[in-house]
Parts: sequence; C-alpha cells; structure tokens
Amino acid sequence: MLHDHWRRLRAWMETQGFSRFFVARPENFAWLTGGSNTLGFGEGVAYLEVGEELVLHTTRIEHPRMVEEEVKGLPVKVHPWYAFPPPGSPNDYEHDLTPLRLVLSKEAQEAFRRLGREAAEAAGEVVRAARPTWKEWELAGGLAEALWSLGIRPQLLLVAGEERLFRHRHPLPKDRPLGRSFMAVVCAERGGLVANFTRMVNLGDAEVEVRYKKVLEVEAAALGTSRPGVRLGEVFAALQGAYARVGFPSAWEEHHQGGVGGYRSREAIAVPGHPLVLAEGMALAWNPSLPGAKVEDTFLLSGEGLVNLTEDSRWPTVRVEKRARPDLWRGGW
Repeated sequence: MLHDHWRRLRAWMETQGFSRFFVARPENFAWLTGGSNTLGFGEGVAYLEVGEELVLHTTRIEHPRMVEEEVKGLPVKVHPWYAFPPPGSPNDYEHDLTPLRLVLSKEAQEAFRRLGREAAEAAGEVVRAARPTWKEWELAGGLAEALWSLGIRPQLLLVAGEERLFRHRHPLPKDRPLGRSFMAVVCAERGGLVANFTRMVNLGDAEVEVRYKKVLEVEAAALGTSRPGVRLGEVFAALQGAYARVGFPSAWEEHHQGGVGGYRSREAIAVPGHPLVLAEGMALAWNPSLPGAKVEDTFLLSGEGLVNLTEDSRWPTVRVEKRARPDLWRGGW
C-alpha cells in the first residue's frame, strides 16, 4: 500500500463530503495499492470500496490470486463470477482522480527510477543487437521477452523499419525488414507506473541523421522550459517555436508532443494553453517527432532539475545544451 497516496485520497474525499468512495479504474487501483486489478488489459476484475474500512470486491475466479499476489491483507467481498456488480456511487468513473496522482510520492519515485533504468537497459541491449535483416516482429518479440524477464509488462511496443519509418507515427510492428534505419518505441509498465522511451538506429540514411538532430533541438526547448511553476501550455509553446526554428512549423499538429506521465503513459497531454502547473515530483515524457525521427525519455522533475529515469549507460549519447541525450545507434557489432 502506498500510504501517501491513500492520505491524499482520504483528504480529497473529506473535501468532497464523501464518507464512501469506490475505486475501479486500473490507474487509480495501482496508484493506491501498487497492484493490478486487470488481466493486463481491459476492464477491471476487482475494485476497492473506501469507507470506514477498506474492502476489496472481486469474483470467485480472481479472489485467491488478488489476495495472494496483488493486494494482501484486505478484507474481501467475493461475488459470483456471473453476477459481479459494478462499483457503487460515487466512484472514479464519475470523478477524475488524475490531479491527485500527478505528484508522485517518494516511494513511487524510487520505484519509477528502478523501472526506468531496468527497462531502458534491457530494451537498449535488444535494439543494439538487432540486425537489418530482422523483421519488425522479431525486434518487438525480443523487446517483449527482455522486459517480461524483469517483471515489466510491455504496455505498448512500436517498431518501424526503414520502409515505414517516414510514413507512420504509431507503427505497430509488421512483417517488414528493419533495413538500414529503424525505431523502437517502448511503454513499459510495472506496479502501475509507465516508463516511456524511444531508441533509433541508423546505418547510413543521411536524412535520418538530419531529422534526428532537429528533433533533439525541439526536445531541448521542451526540457529547458520544464521547471516547477511553469504551465504545461508554456512548454507546448516552446515546442511550437522550436519546430518553426528547425523548418517544420506545422509538425506539432501531426502528433501529440507528450506531457506528464505516471500511472498512465500520459496523465496529461500538453495542448496549447494547457493550465496545469508543473511541480516537483511529477514525471515528464516529451516525444517530439518528424517523419523519420523521434526522441523520447521519461524524466522526474526534482529539486535539482530533470532526472532522466530511462537513461541507459550503455547507449551512445550526444550533448544537447549541456544535457546528455540518446544518440542514434550506428552499429559497431
């Protein structure tokens, strides 16, 4: 149980005048317990009743697993699998708890550090080992195996080989060769937290080199503006200005640019004028892109500045405005 998160929920319930509240959304369930109430995807198979006492509701199918592996020690109300009632009201389908989740507790921050480092290093090893003759499916399979071996669920894996790199921003892996240039996008989940990062390989495409430098410049504008007290919309404006400076003034309209992360891949996506004020303890993941190039890591906004949670010490880096950023992998097998 993440006690700081529970204190926030209880305090919020008091301000709302709620003596009882039901938590069913997977991101909130994980935020409060560190466990999962789904079978990986889809609807929840359990929910929490928060009142004078805390009660777990689940079905006879899921009961033993939930109490042994996901949320130990809670009183449980077991329902027939064929008559599992929906959560009562008020609940987190009716009330958005996202603002409560945005600043991560110290415990969650430490878990995020471990997740980000382990996921990035495992994925980086696979990407560096990939060969141009591999199919996109093979790279995705290798990534999934490496992540699952560490208890990390690949929430999303995108892979684009040379043939598709300039065509699609969300390239689900296909039966296509990787070729000279390819990209792997990873959303890695453990304990409800989601680490996001992108790694690119280039074995000789000059245009990929040019465009990757441009997205690094765009990202630098976002990272340089990401400070406590700055509004999300201000960071977005910095991104827009940077796209114009690198010669692609409308590129921000072709794909979202990222935002605040945490218990969803993006808890809040930056849009023009977004009023959210950044604060210490928030996770940020910007993902500027152009056809043929993308850069992305997950950062923690700390009192010392931005801390890269998905840094891979074995991946080559390039200095961009005094900050180490992932470079293109150019072979060297």
